[in-house]
Amino acid sequence: MTHYKPIIWVEGIIGAGKSTFAKYLAEKLEFRLLSEPVNADFLTLFYENPKRWAFPMQIDLLHRRYAIQKLAAYEVSANLIGSSKYRGCVLDRGLPGDRVFAKLHMLEGNISELEWQTYQRAYEAMTSSLYPPSLVLYLDVEPKTALARVKERDRTFERGGVPLEYLIKLHRGYLDLLVEIESGQHAWSRGMDVMRIPWNFDFQPIEPLIEQLRRKFDFKVIE
Repeated sequence: MTHYKPIIWVEGIIGAGKSTFAKYLAEKLEFRLLSEPVNADFLTLFYENPKRWAFPMQIDLLHRRYAIQKLAAYEVSANLIGSSKYRGCVLDRGLPGDRVFAKLHMLEGNISELEWQTYQRAYEAMTSSLYPPSLVLYLDVEPKTALARVKERDRTFERGGVPLEYLIKLHRGYLDLLVEIESGQHAWSRGMDVMRIPWNFDFQPIEPLIEQLRRKFDFKVIE
C-alpha cells in the first residue's frame, strides 16, 4: 500500500490573512511551507492597467502555482517517506484558487473570451495530473474586514486601492468553488476534505485547530 504525506491548501480572498496563517500552520505542524508566488512587477502593472496585464499576470501565476504543486507532490510522495524532515506541505493558495481570480477578470472584462479559452486549456491540462491536497482550509473573511487588512498592510502595489466590490465578487467566487469541491464536480476534488474557518477577528486562537489537525493526520506532538 502506497502512503503519502498530507498536503494542505490554505485559501482565502485578498486580505484574508492566509499567508500569515499558512506560515504559522506549517511551523506548528512541521510541514514545508510553499508560499504564494507573488510577482510584484506584474501586480504593479496590473493595478495600473488591469485590461492590459490581467491575462499575462494570471498565466504567469498559473505556471508558477503548477510548479509549486508539482514540488509538493514530490515532497509528499512515498519515496520521500522517512527521508524528508517535513511531515507534509502547506500551500498558500492552489491552482483552483488561482482560477477564481482569472474567472473574475474574465467576467469583469479584463480578460477577453479568447484569452479565457487559452487560460482554460492550460488550467485543464495542469489539473488533469493534479495531485490533490488532503485538506482545503478556507479562511472565511467578510470583504469589509479583508479590505481593512489590505489597507493596514500597505503594500506598494495595492496603494491604488482594492475596491470593496472586487473583494465581494472574489468572496462569491470562492464560495462557488467550495461548493464545486464539496460536491465532487471535479475529478481532482473527489474525496477532498474542506474546512471553512471564520477568520474575521485578529489574534484568533489557532491552537485548537492545530490539535484537531494533528489528530486528523495521526501526528504525535513533538516539542
